[in-house]
Amino acid sequence: MTLTVRARYDGRALIPEEPLNLPTGQTLEIEIRLPDTPPPDAHAAWEQLKATAVRGLNLPDDALRRENLCC
Repeated sequence: MTLTVRARYDGRALIPEEPLNLPTGQTLEIEIRLPDTPPPDAHAAWEQLKATAVRGLNLPDDALRRENLCC
C-alpha cells in the first residue's frame, strides 16, 4: 500500500497535516521529498491583501447583487 501524506518537521518529529488511519506502533518506510513550492501562507496573503486594498470605497448593497455584476 502507498499513501502520500503532507507533513511538517517540528525539529524532532514529522507531524502529519491530516489524521492517519494507521494502528499505533505500525512500522513504516518513509521517503522524504520536499515540495517544489511551499504551501501558501494564509496570514501573509491576508496581510498583503489588506496592505493593497482600496480604502474609502463604499458600494451600495444593490451594486453587489448578482444581477448587477457584469463582466
